[in-house]
Amino acid sequence: MKILLDENVPEQLSDPLTWLLREHQMAHVNRRWKGIKDKQLYDKAKRYGYDIVISIDSQQLYDSDICKAIQRSSRHVVFVETTSGGLKHLAAAAGALMHCIRDIVAELEKVETQRIVVVPALLGEPKYKPYDPRKEAPSPLWPRKQHGDHKPSRGSRS
Repeated sequence: MKILLDENVPEQLSDPLTWLLREHQMAHVNRRWKGIKDKQLYDKAKRYGYDIVISIDSQQLYDSDICKAIQRSSRHVVFVETTSGGLKHLAAAAGALMHCIRDIVAELEKVETQRIVVVPALLGEPKYKPYDPRKEAPSPLWPRKQHGDHKPSRGSRS
């Protein structure tokens, strides 16, 4: 499938998406049609044979002219929701997209008619658990005995 990333998708996401979807062709709008209007984007996507358009502007779904352009194009569109601006929210949107894009594309490959997919933003605070191995083992196989204040090595010593 040919996939087109809208200009609101940061170009820095092109490489990881291309890697995740390496059996598909990927292009970014900014490399061909920088500044193109949303209504024109979907006509161009159809004319140039793109199957999927990925956008981080789900507000397009609330513009009747853009909705008509999307429908006319018959292209699949994946909208990734963001909760607001800023890098933290963009990172949450990117994480949500990376998490499910392979499943989305696999599903879209199987259908005969247009689909609009909305990927909800990751909500809440990032989830991770830091360990201090001097106080708590990060796994059952972690050595139990600590010898002094262990500091991570800074590379091999010759």
